[in-house]
Amino acid sequence: MLGSGLPVELGEAASVLRSCAQLGQPAAATALLDACTVEHAEAVAFADPQTIAVLLWSLLALRQHSHALLLKALDAARVTAFRLPAQLCLVAEAALMLQLELPDAPPLPAEMVRTAGQLWAKSHFLAAEAAHGTAQAPGATLREVSGALDALGLRHGVQVHAAMYVLDLVLPPEVTGGAPVAILLHTDADMLQGAAKPSSDLVGGMQVKIRLVQSQGWVVISVLEHEWAALSSDAAKVHGIREQLLPHVGRDKAAGGGQAG
Repeated sequence: MLGSGLPVELGEAASVLRSCAQLGQPAAATALLDACTVEHAEAVAFADPQTIAVLLWSLLALRQHSHALLLKALDAARVTAFRLPAQLCLVAEAALMLQLELPDAPPLPAEMVRTAGQLWAKSHFLAAEAAHGTAQAPGATLREVSGALDALGLRHGVQVHAAMYVLDLVLPPEVTGGAPVAILLHTDADMLQGAAKPSSDLVGGMQVKIRLVQSQGWVVISVLEHEWAALSSDAAKVHGIREQLLPHVGRDKAAGGGQAG
């Protein structure tokens, strides 16, 4: 305990805040933050790298931009030697949140961001490969969605590194006639788990990814793998992806390509 009557130690508070962000519980996070005191804020300067990384990412993910703990976490992060891959990945995404959503805040040190970003990019490629395969050896859902786009006559990239993330499928502006479109495939691991089966609600980390990609000018379309697998035929899958694309791709392109396929 940090002191008599305080609800949790700083490390525990950071972990709970991360859980709130992942589980989509902003009200619970606010209640915890309201219970934090000056002693919590003062303790940030003496916290271990894991606590600082988790606290920084969580506060930014929850968009608690005006909370005193965020300012303390930023100050501590700038002078902390993050060494573990998990810490550096949190720092890399936190740096992107700072850049896109809190641009007036002093940035993290450039060398720290560069090192963290390199590791983060590598981890994303490995995670994408494990979940969906590669462009050369795609998994079933990646192959089928790509095939549906081919049937619609829509040129696209597969497993593209863009907007600081690995995007499963990408339609460039010259194809869409407007903003670039990223199609993200979601396994059950990307979704909040209910009592019996996953819901359609994405975990907080994936929601952060989507909002940061969107903030860079992309349209993001989500394809849930269990819903995609439930489509009964190739024609149904082509129709399904076409319906998702129609608001974002010229109707003549999507509909015309579908008729041709």
